[in-house]
Amino acid sequence: MVIVRQSVFVVPAVSRIAERKGCFARVGLEVVTTTVPSSRAQHADLAADRADIAITATDNLFAWDAAGSDIVLIGQIETTTDLALLLRPGLHSLDELAAVRLAVDAPANGFAVVAYAMMARLGRAGSGDGPAAQYEVVEVGGVTERFDALAAGVVDATLVAPPLDEIGQQRGMSVAMRVQELAPAYPGLGIVASRGKLDTAVEPVAAYLAALDNALGWMRGADPGDVAAELAAAGFGPAAARSVLATIPRTLAPASDGLAALIRLRQETGMVIAGAPAPADLIDPRPLRVAGLQPPAVKSR
Repeated sequence: MVIVRQSVFVVPAVSRIAERKGCFARVGLEVVTTTVPSSRAQHADLAADRADIAITATDNLFAWDAAGSDIVLIGQIETTTDLALLLRPGLHSLDELAAVRLAVDAPANGFAVVAYAMMARLGRAGSGDGPAAQYEVVEVGGVTERFDALAAGVVDATLVAPPLDEIGQQRGMSVAMRVQELAPAYPGLGIVASRGKLDTAVEPVAAYLAALDNALGWMRGADPGDVAAELAAAGFGPAAARSVLATIPRTLAPASDGLAALIRLRQETGMVIAGAPAPADLIDPRPLRVAGLQPPAVKSR
């Protein structure tokens, strides 16, 4: 078995299914998973070759590569990430507070950009050189860390994805806005790797993508009830399973209009990064091509 090391915040559904259905084993891979507390830690793992691939918010690449990294997008595991701006238990609207504490991972990239745009739509626009005029930005870490801070009442709002939105609502939290209300073309989580890793080890990465593609094929073709049962066995609740079923892509290839949506959100929030690569330069087609899958830069599914 060849080992592929993946870095994630929460193991995504397609990876769970690929493991449960033996997709990784069939292509000769053992996938070792590391969960990280923040995007900074994930970036450091990729840079230090402690991880071969990462599953992360695609927007992170603009900031990482503008600072000199060579990390590229090699796949997209869902048509969109069903992000929800979640409010702490007992809080039903931002209007109930004069000051709001917004938890983020990294203040200048990733899901934070979406959170700032949502806050603006909800009447909490920033001003000056940052978004903190009408709310306080609190750097907490990855999605699990932010959710725990929200549950404890340390912060008032943060962005989460399934299944944490469902779990939060069961614990008395409220959803203030979903990403589809803000940017319908918002891209799903990206699979990323360094160009250096692809130069020396593209075949194992390609095999990893082939295994995920096999898992997606099963998810698309199986009875929805069977998929929901597999997801339930992997810890996904009913609402999370519905979200997964609604965002299964036809291909792992990144969507060009999703990258354009990220640019628009950065423009809307005044967070355009000087020296950031063009969207097309963020994509490396080699692993998908080696895997015999559709190359990137296709329209949304």
